Amino acid sequence: MADRVRMKEIRTGVAQTSSHLIEVEDLHTHFPTQDGVVKAVDGVSFEIEAGKTLGVVGESGCGKSITALSIMKLIEKPGRIVGGSIKLDGFDIVNATDDEMREIRGNDISMIFQEPMTSLNPVYTCGDQIAEAVSLHGNMGRREAWNKAVEMIRDVGMPDPKRRAKQYPHELSGGMRQRVMIAMALSTDPALLIADEPTTALDVTIQAQILELMKALREKNKMAIMLITHDLGVIAEMADEVVVMYAGKVVERSDVNTIFAQPHHPYTHGLLASIPRLGEKRERLEVIKGVVPNPLNLPKGCLFKRRCPHAMPVCDTAPPFQQIGPNHFSLCWLTADQKPPAIGADATGAIAEETAAAMSPSK
Repeated sequence: MADRVRMKEIRTGVAQTSSHLIEVEDLHTHFPTQDGVVKAVDGVSFEIEAGKTLGVVGESGCGKSITALSIMKLIEKPGRIVGGSIKLDGFDIVNATDDEMREIRGNDISMIFQEPMTSLNPVYTCGDQIAEAVSLHGNMGRREAWNKAVEMIRDVGMPDPKRRAKQYPHELSGGMRQRVMIAMALSTDPALLIADEPTTALDVTIQAQILELMKALREKNKMAIMLITHDLGVIAEMADEVVVMYAGKVVERSDVNTIFAQPHHPYTHGLLASIPRLGEKRERLEVIKGVVPNPLNLPKGCLFKRRCPHAMPVCDTAPPFQQIGPNHFSLCWLTADQKPPAIGADATGAIAEETAAAMSPSK
């Protein structure tokens, strides 16, 4: 009974044990394999306030989607969360039971997956699938749930919602299927919406419509959004704060204006330099040389050093997650003005480790 009361408090916003809606602290999600342990998420920490949008960026294989699935506790075996906490309004999801997670998923946290065609059931109509989510989490009858499904299809901007509700996923375009996924995710009025590449493979016009829709529904429902994307233009348009991930770690974190105007980590610089800018002519776009390291063969010390133009001997020691400015953190040995560290670029060993520990904020 206590657990059910607790879940009700979270859903209705009665429980207010924290200033943040969601707090992820030192999260570790590992996948044991025959060749070793893959540390897909390795010490990730961030917070999201109610009504705000957190953008999560990075190359493929950096751990963005696994972080989102960890929050939903949908990690497929043999993967599992081995450390850290995920607190939803003070309630630790990591230690939640299966029954508690069924209450949280849909009611409190909903997720839009990357490819709607593989996420929607091809043998059920779109309306039936939305109505099922509504009836499962909203305690509604069949007719009431169907009416809610039609209403949600109308809310996401699809014309003739009654007809669309009776159609199957293959009868709709990619943009419309994505709208159905958004309608399903929002049908239970979640406190947090996790959107994993919500505009992937959509044309520019439909992409803009989807983003405007998400912004409007965020304002209407006062929900938080965790937006995972490769598109920095989408981040600039949608996000309040940004987390940059690389090889399972957060390498930079700040508000969106600071990330674009004053990036610190060389990886963030590389991502920003690789996109075209209006009014700027270049023969070739810059690229980040190399690829994300094999998770079974990670380099010692800084994970980005093999691709970094500023690599120094001290990078053989794991860098500090140092504060660069107000609410601005970077996992790098470079100083705030991007100069070699005060301990000396060639410093290695115990001195570097002690310095890194001293420069990193205490957890």
